[in-house]
Amino acid sequence: MKLKSLFIIILTTIGMYAKSQEMAGLVHSNHAGTDVLFSNPAGLHHQKDWLSIHLFTGDMFFSNNYLFFDKEDINYANLTSGDPSNIMHSTGYGNKERPFYIYNKNRNTRSDIGVKLQGLAGMYINQPHAFAVFSGLRSLLHIHNITPELGRFAYYGLDYTPQHDKLYSLKNFNSSMLTYSEVGFSYAYQWNRALFHNWNFGISVKSLSVLGGYYLHIDNASYKVINDSILDIQALDADLGVAYPGNPNVDFSLDNIKSNGRGLVLDIGVEYQKLIRRQAKYQVHQKACAQKYWDYKYRIGVSLMDFGVLNLKKNTELHEYLNTDYTWYEIDTVDYVSLHQLLREVSTRFYGNPNASKIGDKFQMWPSTSLNISGDYNFENGLYLNANLVYNLSFLGGFFVRKPNMLSITPRFERPNFEVALPLSVYGWRSLYPRIGIAMRFYYVTIGSDNIISLVGNKINDFDFFISVKFNLRKGRCDKRGSIDPCDDPFSI
Repeated sequence: MKLKSLFIIILTTIGMYAKSQEMAGLVHSNHAGTDVLFSNPAGLHHQKDWLSIHLFTGDMFFSNNYLFFDKEDINYANLTSGDPSNIMHSTGYGNKERPFYIYNKNRNTRSDIGVKLQGLAGMYINQPHAFAVFSGLRSLLHIHNITPELGRFAYYGLDYTPQHDKLYSLKNFNSSMLTYSEVGFSYAYQWNRALFHNWNFGISVKSLSVLGGYYLHIDNASYKVINDSILDIQALDADLGVAYPGNPNVDFSLDNIKSNGRGLVLDIGVEYQKLIRRQAKYQVHQKACAQKYWDYKYRIGVSLMDFGVLNLKKNTELHEYLNTDYTWYEIDTVDYVSLHQLLREVSTRFYGNPNASKIGDKFQMWPSTSLNISGDYNFENGLYLNANLVYNLSFLGGFFVRKPNMLSITPRFERPNFEVALPLSVYGWRSLYPRIGIAMRFYYVTIGSDNIISLVGNKINDFDFFISVKFNLRKGRCDKRGSIDPCDDPFSI
């Protein structure tokens, strides 16, 4: 594999394989079941169901302001033909072909991608106590501060002559990816239950097993591309940690996948509910199915999500490039079969020794730690309005996977067996463009997207889709058929 293809491969992968981060149309529902744990573990106590058996939640997200696809290329015939040349096109420069286009921007850009899967899970609520168990798999990727010239080199190649022999800089560039499986347990307690309000406290304890990832931080770099075969790196200060999911000597190998390390991660939340009606005392010997749901006028919740450290120490490498420089001739002829081999080659070029840049065989990473603040108002006619803020805490330092900031406003119409939500969200602070979504639930199935605008127009640079399947039993109903009466009107209260 040629070295000058590295950026192209990374960015093409970003375009071709795509998190919704938050699923605003799903997690704020009072019938979300264990999906509420994606937002706040204390939210178990605003659920209108006492039992939820969760079968599957899948969530795919891709958002960036660097590249886009032409909608005419992304159709069923092209995607199922098995011939990638159907969506390839000329870049308009040389003989390069790409499956995507880039925006001509004179500012830094970014890309965020993720896949989130939740498998079997269950929720059980009995008066002040709520319990949940869950399992899942997540993959997150983030690239931040792609400079315009770096983006053009990635698209056109190093033989892009308009940028030759010019000095460029790269500062505070971050790229990270993390894939992990998780199993966890949640508990929520309703404390200080008074006549017209409730305080709910919740915690989730998750055991994460890392299945590959990396973190790259370039604090400062200065470089010139002299021509398509000479790269003059005049200064470089960078840190790189890599955790190989499989054989480190075979690039992108998924054979014999082993865990790179583990870590305990916590979600901690609190929620206040102002109730509509005066609630009764708990009935000590009451069946769980018979407990009454006391509706709220409004609720406010705060949670700290994904707080913890992952210790990566198997099939891992930690490299440091400190105030180094090198003029790399014939860079277009360098071949490698794995990232491990490439890193040894880079170390040899900079320091004259293939192991000189390696400073360790283990490192730590923070998951996508965030602070969530949510408010929900009940208009008492089936209509609710939710406001939610997700603020990433990457300022904690160290190696981390950044969760982009998001602000959402979500009106929804909610009934036991039917629900529709229309989330309006702003993703990131630097590109304040609105994302309008829709989510619909009918009995046990919820399907939706936090961004349907991407389906309008000819440029696709943002994609989001989620689906959730679960079986719920409502509070206050102990009939043998459970929470759903086949003869019920699904729109009834």
